[in-house]
Order: sequence, then structure tokens, then C-alpha cells
Amino acid sequence: MSSSNMLSPRTVASPITRNYNNLAGVDFLNDSSRVALNRSPDALNMYKNYTSSGECLQTRPGYRELANLNDNVFGIYFYEYNKGTIVVVHSGTKLYKWTNYPSSNIEDFEVLYDDMNRRKSVFFVFMNILYILDGKNYLFYDGTEVKPVSSKAYIPTTTIGREPSGGGEDYQTINVLQPKRKNQFVADGKSTKYVLDATNIDTDEVIITVNDVTLVENTDFTVNRALGIITFNTAPEEPSLSERDNVYVEFSKTIDGYINRISNCTLVQVFDNRVFFAGNPDFGNALFHCKLEEPSYVSDLDYYQDGMDNSAIKSICVGNNLLWVFKESNQQNNTIYYHTPTLDTTNGKIYPSAQGNISIGCYSDSCNFNDDIVFMTKNGLEGISGNIQSEQVLTHRSTLVDSKMINESNFEDTTLIEWQGYLLCLVNGKIFLADSRQLFKGINGREYEWYYWDGFSKETSKLELLREYRGILLLGFSNGRIGILEGTNDNGEPIIAYWTTPRDTFGSSNHYKTTNKKGGIIKLKQIPNSKVKIAKKTNKMMDEYKYIAEYAMTGFDFTNIDFNNLDFSNKNNDYLVTKIKEKKIIDISMKIYTDELDRPFGLYGLTLEAYLGGYVKR
Repeated sequence: MSSSNMLSPRTVASPITRNYNNLAGVDFLNDSSRVALNRSPDALNMYKNYTSSGECLQTRPGYRELANLNDNVFGIYFYEYNKGTIVVVHSGTKLYKWTNYPSSNIEDFEVLYDDMNRRKSVFFVFMNILYILDGKNYLFYDGTEVKPVSSKAYIPTTTIGREPSGGGEDYQTINVLQPKRKNQFVADGKSTKYVLDATNIDTDEVIITVNDVTLVENTDFTVNRALGIITFNTAPEEPSLSERDNVYVEFSKTIDGYINRISNCTLVQVFDNRVFFAGNPDFGNALFHCKLEEPSYVSDLDYYQDGMDNSAIKSICVGNNLLWVFKESNQQNNTIYYHTPTLDTTNGKIYPSAQGNISIGCYSDSCNFNDDIVFMTKNGLEGISGNIQSEQVLTHRSTLVDSKMINESNFEDTTLIEWQGYLLCLVNGKIFLADSRQLFKGINGREYEWYYWDGFSKETSKLELLREYRGILLLGFSNGRIGILEGTNDNGEPIIAYWTTPRDTFGSSNHYKTTNKKGGIIKLKQIPNSKVKIAKKTNKMMDEYKYIAEYAMTGFDFTNIDFNNLDFSNKNNDYLVTKIKEKKIIDISMKIYTDELDRPFGLYGLTLEAYLGGYVKR
């Protein structure tokens, strides 16, 4: 038989298979048709829970209200004290002790202090004492009571070896936290007039001890406060040991503005056994610090000026054995400085300021995120890499979410906090999550995969504060509510959560496609009481997703289900086979979602198949 008479076998077109696996995060930057298959152009309230299984995406935890203090929550801190934990809350103008945490009874909130500043407060613990700073007060809490640090502040001895007429040796510097100081004299046995190292001293009582005997003002001596002169009724005797100080004078000399240098600060970091303060609006470029292991002693000379005073310090953080200082944008100067502990033969430990070579300004906050020094700018999150003394390469870290994040209202008030390996960026009541375990190589270096959460804020309240403690995340709201991140609903309301795939053209935007009805499958995570809904959208449907089916862990909800579009088996109930039949489409996007109360879901991935058709025609 000739070859011309042989019948050719029928050619069967092979489908194109698209696997949406190894799901990574959102991409709000690119057009939906240009997003990578493992990312979503539009996802809400999804994340990877690495405490259970980090392979799949799942609905974020809900939040449950714990208490309501009826005024803006400005601060929460877990103070580990006396082998226990005290929860301290700053709400409105009051500082509370939560005596029976997590009880919600208002009686369980004991007022510790009632003159707090109405702004976010910062906390730190030093030598088992809790310190609080709110831009108005610098307080301490010892587990019993709250008082201004000035009430227990260290009293320096400013002069030693002083003769009655003056002189002596400068010893310690003035403490700006309180006005008291001490002078030590060596009595000559003859002089009755003793000259202090300050004039115009305060009217506070002057305390004098001579040879270990305490004298009484206006009985044993008088004080000329204007001239700073002590006059004894009887000349103090010489010391028993030659040239040893034996006259001790304690007095007060208030210098305007000194105490406000620290109490008006809003930023604090503990570094190298010292506490560093910044954020005082009257000293925008000043970085103050306390003496070694003494938060109640800040010398009037212990400060550094980082750059020009017309560019304020916005944030400070610690990393790589450096104290990083981030300033707001300034057209004339670089905006990042760092301080390195250095030994000086004269002054001991000092922290000289070094100027970085980065000029982009800090917009709100900074953070040491798993040894990655990051800070928020007007363009998004930036990270510092390279040699700090030469290169200091700046790498953008938030390319995938910038278009949404930086356009939020009040973006300049963004706060950063770490939680379970995520960097949470709280912006206008919404949370953008950078994942430290998912990195990719961007144009200029490594970047994070991101997720996006919303739904916390309501008309009457706005999420204002996040506080992490040993994996627990507390939420503070503008109306005084305090919530904890847990559960499967938002304080009794459903969590709206979804993941959408890109508008997929199956690699050929110029051809029509027909989906393979037998080729669609979704792999889900088995979560108790889980329920997931499936929808689709093609170029024919404009912006609306069309509901297909839904799947519950405990069975199917048969309401409104088109059985022609759904296949199921009881052999492996974590797979959902979807029979999607679409003809002559250019692209398709899938939406996996939940919108019902207490119905979370987890998604590993999905697969679609399609056949190419003819060319797209107008």
C-alpha cells in the first residue's frame, strides 16, 4: 500500500498546566497579569503560620477583646517582677496595673499614675526597675508604686577637696534629672564662711554634715542663697586625717529646662549598660545618655549632636554593636548616624558620633529585624547592608507592597514591631507583614515577601498599638479596647480572608484558551471547622469573581452548589477537584476565600489546565 493512502493519526493538543505552588506573598506593585504565579495580586488576611506548618497559607488569627478602658491605649508592657509578670497599661492620662490579667473587669485595673501624656509611651527595664517615658514624664515603677525618676535621682558630688574660699577639684557633673548636688570641703579650723560652687541656689533646705555630725540651718549656720555662701556660727574643726574632706554640703540649684531634656524625650534604647534618650522636640538632633548602669543620672555634658538641629531624630535602634540614629529628611546633610563604644583615656567610655553616607530620611520608625537594620522612609522600608565604615549600601525591602502602604493615611505614624519572625508594620490601623523566612533577590539586593491584614479597625475604633510578649500579640485601640490575637473570628465578627491568583494567560496572551474541566485541583490544609469558597474571574467578567463552590472539612454545604462544577472523593479530603469550563478566554484568575464566622482555611496550592485556541481578534 502506498504511503499516500495511509491515514494520519489525529493530532491531540496537549494542555498547558499551571501550578500555583510554593505560595510566597502579595504583589501590589505589578499588574495582575504580570504577577508571579506563586504570589497574589490581591490577598487579604492570609499568612504562613510557622508555629504549625509554614508550607501553606492560612487565615490569620482573629482577635478577642480582653478589656475596655474607654480611652486611647498608648502603651502596654509586660513587666517581669518578683518571679511573676505585671501587665502595665497606659490609657488616656492614666497608667494602670492590670491586677488580674487577662480578666476583663474594670475593677482589675489599678491606677498607678494619673498624669500621663496623651501620646505613645515607651518602656524599658533596667536593674529590675521599670521605667516609662511619654514625652512629658520620666517615671519609674518598682512593683509597688510609680514615681518621677527625679524623686530618687542620683545626687552627684560636683566638687571635692574644696577650701572654704573655693577651688577644689571638679568631681562629678550635674544631674539634669534633679537639682540637688553636693560640695565637699576640707575645714581649716578657722573659717566660718564657705563658698559653694554655685550662686542663686534654691530655697530648698541645705543639709550640712561636719565630722559626721548633721547641723541645722538657722541654728548652726545660715545661707546666703544669692551669693552661695554658708556662714557657720562656729568654725568647723579640721579633719582628723590631714586634707581629708570633712564638711559635706548638699543643696539645690535648679537650671531651667534641665529636667525637660529627658522627660520630653519620646525615644529610648538600652545600649552598652546605658540608656540613650532622643526625640525631644526642643533638642531635635540631641542624643542623651545616662551614666553607667544608672538611669537616674544623666549628666548635663553627656549628649551628642547628630547633624543639624533642623533635622530631628525620628528613631534609634541597636544592631551590630552600634547605636543607630535615624533622622528625618534633610536636603543638606546625611541622615543616618551611628555611635560606637570607645575607650578614652580622659573620659572613659564615650560614644562618638559617626556620619553615615545615606541621605534618605527616616519617616517614622526603625527596627533591628533579625539583625537586619531597617527603617521606614517616605518611599517604604529600607535596609542597611555592607561595610558600615565605607559602603553602607541601602537596599529597598518593601517593593511589593509600597503602592498600597505608603499611600495610607497617617503613613508618617507607622510603627514597627517583630512577632513570630514577621516584621509588623502598623499603618493607619492596617498591618503589613514582612516575612524573615521568605526572601527574594530584588533589583538592588534581598527583599522580603509580604502579607497584608485588615479588618481590625471599625468606625468607632482604630487599631493604634501592637505589643508582643513571648509570642503573644496584644492590640490596643483608640477607644480603649485591648484585644489579643487568637481565635477564628474578630471579636464575634467573621474574618474576611482570601487569596487570588494572577490573571493568568497561560504564557500566551495572544491566544484564546479553553480550560480543561478535568485539570483543576486545589490542595487544602485540614483545619478543624474549616470551610473554603472558590470563585473565578476571566477577562469576560470584568472585575467580578463568580462563585463556583465551597468545601467544608466536615462535609459539603449543598446550598446553591452546581454539581457539574464540583467533584469530590472521600479518599483524600484535603483535595478539592474543581471542574472549571471556560471557552475562548484570554485570562483567568481564581479566588479562594472565606467570609463566614469561625470558618478559617489553609491553602497549599492549586493547579489549572487549559488548551490554546486561535488568535485573539478584536
